[in-house]
Amino acid sequence: MNSFFKSRFQEVLFLAITLLAFIAFYIETDIYTPSFPQMVAYFGTNEETIQLLLSMNFLGLCLSCLFFGPASDAYGRKAILGSGLCIFMLGSIGCALTHSLQWMIFFRFLQGIGCGAIVSAGLAGFFDIYPSDQSSRLVSICNGTIGGMMALAPILGNWISLHWGWRANFYLIAVLAIVKFICHGTLTKETLPREKRTPLNLRSVFRNYGLILTNFPFMAHTLIWSLMFSMVLVFIANLSLIFIDHLHVPKEVFGYYQAAIMGAFFVGSMSGAYLIKKIGMITTKILGSLLYLVSIVSLFFLSYLEVNSPFFFILTMSLASLGIALAMTIYFSYSMSYIGENLKGSAMSLTQFLRLFLSSGLVGLAAGRFDGTTKPLSLLALLCTAMGLIFYYLLFRKKQHLAPDAKNSAEVEML
Repeated sequence: MNSFFKSRFQEVLFLAITLLAFIAFYIETDIYTPSFPQMVAYFGTNEETIQLLLSMNFLGLCLSCLFFGPASDAYGRKAILGSGLCIFMLGSIGCALTHSLQWMIFFRFLQGIGCGAIVSAGLAGFFDIYPSDQSSRLVSICNGTIGGMMALAPILGNWISLHWGWRANFYLIAVLAIVKFICHGTLTKETLPREKRTPLNLRSVFRNYGLILTNFPFMAHTLIWSLMFSMVLVFIANLSLIFIDHLHVPKEVFGYYQAAIMGAFFVGSMSGAYLIKKIGMITTKILGSLLYLVSIVSLFFLSYLEVNSPFFFILTMSLASLGIALAMTIYFSYSMSYIGENLKGSAMSLTQFLRLFLSSGLVGLAAGRFDGTTKPLSLLALLCTAMGLIFYYLLFRKKQHLAPDAKNSAEVEML
C-alpha cells in the first residue's frame, strides 16, 4: 500500500475512480461509430460531415490539454479534473438530448474539452503519488484495460443501437459521466500538495513549450508514435462506412470487425510489458515497428489491387494495431527521457496535444478524401508511415534513436 493512503481500500477506490474516468473518456471515442450509417440517415447528411463528430471531439481535447496540464500544476489535480469532468458531463448530456447535428458537433467538441482534464490532470495524479517505475506499470495496466474496453465498445455500441437506436449510446456515456463526476467530488482527495504547486505564468508556460518544441529527439520520437496511433483512430472512423456501405457487411456482425482492431491493441498493450522483460525494449520496438510497417504496406496493395475482402482488410488493420501497441510506449518512453524534470508536466500536455491534433487532422483529411473504398485511407497510412521512417532515419543519424543512457544499459551491451 502506498503511504499516501490510509488504507488499502482507499487506494483501490482511488485507482478505480481514476480508471472509470479513462474508461468513460475512451469508450466515448468509438462506442457510437458503428451507428454512423444510421446517424447519416437520421440527420440527412453525408459521410464527411458525420465524421466531424470524431474530429471535432479530438480538436477540443487537443486544445484543452495544453491548458489543463499547467493549470493542474498551479491549482491542484482535483479542482482541475473536477472542472473538466463537469464540462464533459454537460457535453455528454447535450449529445444525448439534442436533435440538431450542428449542436451535436458542438457538444462533441465540449466533451473533448472536458476530456483534456482527464488525460492531463488524471494521469498526473499517478506521478504525484507513485514512483516512476510504479507509475509506468499503472499506466500500462490502464492502457491495457482501456484497450480492452475500446475493443468491447463497438460491439456494445452496435448491440445497443440495434435494440434501442443510436441515441442510446449517448445516454450511456452521459450516465457514466454523471457517476464519475459525483464519485470524484465525494470520494477522492487532492494528490498535489500546495507546497509542490507552481504558479500559473503564461510567459513561462509558452517559454517551456518553445523549449520542448525545439527539442529534436523528443519531437521526432513523439511524432513517430503519434502518427502510428493516429492510424488506429482513422481506421475506426472510416470502418463502418467502408464495411457496411461499401463491403456490405451485416450490421449485426460489424461490431466484431471493429472490435478486432482494438482487441489487437489490447493484446499488444498487455503483452508489451512481458516482451520488454523477456527480449528487451529495443527488440520489442523493432518487432512492433516492423509488424506495423508490413501491415500498412499490405493494406495499401490490397486496396489498390481491389481485393475487396473484409477479412484481409481487418487482418492488416488489426496487425498494424498490434504493432502500434507494442512500439508506441517505447517511443513515448524514449521521448520523455530527453526532457528535464522541470518540463515533464508541460511535455506530457504537449504530447497529448500533438497526438490528438494529428488524430483530428488525419481523421478530417481521411473524411475529405473518402470515396467509399479503402484506397484514400491506405494511401494516407502509407504516407504517414513514410514520414515516421524519415524521422527515425534522422534520429539514427544523430544517434538519438535510443534513450540517452541506453548505451550503458545491459540490454545494449548484449546486442
